[in-house]
Amino acid sequence: MGTIGDIRDILRGALASLGGFGGRMLARLVLMLVAGHLYGAASLGLLGQVAALTEILAAAATIGLKRALLDLLSAKDANTRTESIIKEALLSALLIALLASLALAILWPMLFPAHPMPGLLALAIPAIVIAEVGGAAIRFKRIIRWEVIARCVLEPWGFLLAALGFFAAGLDETGLITAYAFSAVMAAAGILSGLSRAYGLKKVVRAPLQMKALYQIPRHSLPAGITDMGIMMFRRMDILILSAVAGHDTTGIYYMAQQIVTIPHKIHQLFEPMTTPVIARLHHAFKPDTIAAKLSGLCRWTFTLQLALTVPFAVYGGQLMGLFGDQFTEGANVLAFLLMAELFDGSFALTETALLFARPGLPPRMVLVALILEVAAIAGLAYIWQAEGAAAGFMLAMMALAVMRLIMLKRHLGIKVLGRAFLPPLGIGITIGAILLSLTPIPLPDGLFGFVILIAVATFLLLIRFWGLTQTDRDLFRQLRAGSS
Repeated sequence: MGTIGDIRDILRGALASLGGFGGRMLARLVLMLVAGHLYGAASLGLLGQVAALTEILAAAATIGLKRALLDLLSAKDANTRTESIIKEALLSALLIALLASLALAILWPMLFPAHPMPGLLALAIPAIVIAEVGGAAIRFKRIIRWEVIARCVLEPWGFLLAALGFFAAGLDETGLITAYAFSAVMAAAGILSGLSRAYGLKKVVRAPLQMKALYQIPRHSLPAGITDMGIMMFRRMDILILSAVAGHDTTGIYYMAQQIVTIPHKIHQLFEPMTTPVIARLHHAFKPDTIAAKLSGLCRWTFTLQLALTVPFAVYGGQLMGLFGDQFTEGANVLAFLLMAELFDGSFALTETALLFARPGLPPRMVLVALILEVAAIAGLAYIWQAEGAAAGFMLAMMALAVMRLIMLKRHLGIKVLGRAFLPPLGIGITIGAILLSLTPIPLPDGLFGFVILIAVATFLLLIRFWGLTQTDRDLFRQLRAGSS
């Protein structure tokens, strides 16, 4: 499949993800309103700690198969064993997931002595593993709709409905945590349904099993596993450190800001589902120049789209946070720091896949260095400035990781991502930010700031349409339109 075909698949995956993105964000918005106004900041802070710990353990249990499975299935000798490889990957990851769930149950009384562990939480880690590994297997066939259904419909709306139901049932202490576990189970159920449609679940279950693969697969995917676990720790350690130096209320404000930041953060994930199998195929076909061309364009597109949201969200951060309750308005600076952190990470996150396939040992080492920096920065700054300090420390660590990715990509693969093409969107973003800041002294009626944000995003994208696209972008879009007509 040629370059246009690859880009068409990547954009098709992005558009399919975007179709579910709106529904997911709506469900998350309503959920945060429910959590902020019904459960309060303290319960939200507890949820943040439990979710962080659960997702770190789940990332360890997944052992990098979210991406490494695509590499295994892309190998030349994998065609005759596709279902067997999927079965072996799922079993090896689930065995580790069961051990991780047992560890969580043992540690729970020491970590959260004032709160009983919900029984459903024991299923959360295996469910996350099934969703990640099964989702990777489905993406190998360049099918995205089942992951959209699981991630954008079943998971967020299941979370919301369960949170409402458990609050009505009087579970005001552990209701959010139980609803979180329920949403993970719903996502796993959706992925299993997609796996059945893509491969035939009976065919996977009955596929021959090589017992030695249960340890060979984890060994093969270990570099990706260390990287993914490190990234998950990298993205969750701030909550755990902050909770150690501040109370549940402060942690809840920080967690609320994180939920708002998921909106721009999801932009690079729109491209990721189809980008990973495309890069895996190009890597095995020894086409580094094609990989370079795709990565440089995708990173710039991601940067542009994230910047469109980052600027107005940062300017009106106090009003955005205030939507979820008066106690959250003090998190405006926290939100601004986290938005900048996500801009650095999201813009260049896709480069890591190319490094992982070409130089498997590099990404784990980079993540380890960034993780050490993050722990030191957050521990020091959070002790002084609490939530704002934790957010600033997280931003510094994200900046360091982005710089390391770009340097290693240039040094080892000869791929240069940054260039003059990044300047037009940056200049447009700075201009719009300055205009919005000059308008902030003008009092706005309640809710009107949302309209201003929409106008700012639309203006940004319109200006990009005329001054932010390269000639390569225009030629590519012209070919895509010609191919679809």
